[in-house]
Amino acid sequence: MIGSESSNTESSNYMDGNKDVFLEVKGLKTHFFTNEGVVKAVDGADFQIQRGSTVCLVGESGCGKSVTARAILQIVDKPGRIIEGEILMHRRDGKVVDLAKLNPGSRRMRAIRGKEIAMIFQEPMSSLSPVHTIGNQIMEPIHLHFDVEKEEARNRAIDLLKRVGIPKAEQRLDAYVFQLSGGMRQRAMIAMALSCQPNLLIADEPTTALDVTTQAIILDLIKELQADLNMTILFITHDLGVVAEIADRVVVMYLGKAVESGSVDAIFHDPKHPYTRALHRSIPKLGESDKGRLDTIRGMVPHPFARPQGCTFHPRCDNFMPGVCDRIDPPIISMGEGVDVRCLLYGGRESEQPASSEGKEEANGN
Repeated sequence: MIGSESSNTESSNYMDGNKDVFLEVKGLKTHFFTNEGVVKAVDGADFQIQRGSTVCLVGESGCGKSVTARAILQIVDKPGRIIEGEILMHRRDGKVVDLAKLNPGSRRMRAIRGKEIAMIFQEPMSSLSPVHTIGNQIMEPIHLHFDVEKEEARNRAIDLLKRVGIPKAEQRLDAYVFQLSGGMRQRAMIAMALSCQPNLLIADEPTTALDVTTQAIILDLIKELQADLNMTILFITHDLGVVAEIADRVVVMYLGKAVESGSVDAIFHDPKHPYTRALHRSIPKLGESDKGRLDTIRGMVPHPFARPQGCTFHPRCDNFMPGVCDRIDPPIISMGEGVDVRCLLYGGRESEQPASSEGKEEANGN
């Protein structure tokens, strides 16, 4: 049962035989059960993250990117919970841990957070404590996961601040978050996330609130640290410019589902899904006339209680096929060379049954 630990959370062999995979998300569904109805924040996320690579989750706001990241660490806010799917963490000894089956408050899950998988957030001011020094917040996970004396933990914290480029690290260690600039706060949060040298770093839009210059500095820092520490990174963003700069693979999400995934080259030069193509058209192009109108995706991401039947993107899709796209929930289609797409343009019409009326019932509050 989801949320409880059982003996089958580990197995001795990789399920796909690929020992380069660190994390595997399969059919992940994370729903929020509210008085108004069920919000299907994540309703079919499927992707893999190779060791040492950078995978970017992209999509508009409200498409489930951040909830997917929080589900991996079992820190989904109530009343949300994982109701289905697997989150398989592959250890180097060949064992596999299904994080979706661990109790969020269990000792095993707490041992994984910070030590094996860590996360940095979009806004440090809301994630860092205003009443504790930066040093205390960096040293806390060190004390939690390692048996070290206070002086050793402090020295490690100073080294981390130096590593992320914070000047006068000894003095900054005793500073509070409000005493640091926006760029310094983000560096401090990165230092905290790296305090236990995690295998996977999840970065949830860490540069969105920063100016362009500081954003470039933080991105360069993350890439440098990844190379030095051989880290794996899951980077969440809506900025395709950032994706082009840092990603090895890209997962495009729309309304809780992964609709396309592939290498950064495939996603940028030969996108398959109409949503991915629409995202590309909305990127400003250098050299275009200032008087030209920027292409946009028509419509908006639907309200959670008014999810379209069939393919959830069909009301905004330029390739909409009446009687097909509004009836059938597309399966994942492999296009070869590591590219997967969830779109009826590429097959799945015959094998799939028409979508149920569940979404319509929820919209009516039944």
